[in-house]
Amino acid sequence: MYIIIVGCGRVGSVLANLLSREGQDVVIIDLDEGRFKGLDPQFSGVTILGDGADINILKEAKIKDAQVFVAATGDDNSNLMSAQIAKKMFNVPRVLVRVKDPKKMDVYQEYDLETVSATTLAAHRLAEMVKTPREIQILANLGGSKIVQFKLLTREAAQKLVKMVKAGNFSPCAILSEGKLTLENLVEGLLPGAEVVGAVSSSRMKLLGQISQEK
Repeated sequence: MYIIIVGCGRVGSVLANLLSREGQDVVIIDLDEGRFKGLDPQFSGVTILGDGADINILKEAKIKDAQVFVAATGDDNSNLMSAQIAKKMFNVPRVLVRVKDPKKMDVYQEYDLETVSATTLAAHRLAEMVKTPREIQILANLGGSKIVQFKLLTREAAQKLVKMVKAGNFSPCAILSEGKLTLENLVEGLLPGAEVVGAVSSSRMKLLGQISQEK
């Protein structure tokens, strides 16, 4: 995948490094040459010194070949400008925008831009952590359900979890017990000491939290 990133600050450089390690074709643009020092020595992409809203710079980056364009500078106005150019002038299929001020999210979405606000993500994540026992790790959110991982500490906890499974309130996906990974006949593997990965509805998280804390 050919990806152009505008902004090599904390967000842009980390993103570029991640995508490069995955083998993606990455071009990253920044006005400050010193910021390219944040890239890994193994970074395999291309760096371009210049303004990500400059049409000539974007042509140098071969924006017509880009499948994804990411505006990731620390300036919302600059991000909006470069994102609009990528979307409207060069018809890049996907344009993603970093938004520092969550109040501007609606404006960006009016331009058919995909947005990410670190402030909003952090707030939602912290709110989720406040409501979730530290014994449970949330791996993913899927609509009204969550994929979670936790350890069964006691036989009583294991028995209660089995009841949840049989009642259709928890769906185990994998169990790690004594170094052995189990993907089938999972109910039989719900024993004390087992690490369990499974899906639970948000409405049953409180009950699962009680089970995970039982000692």
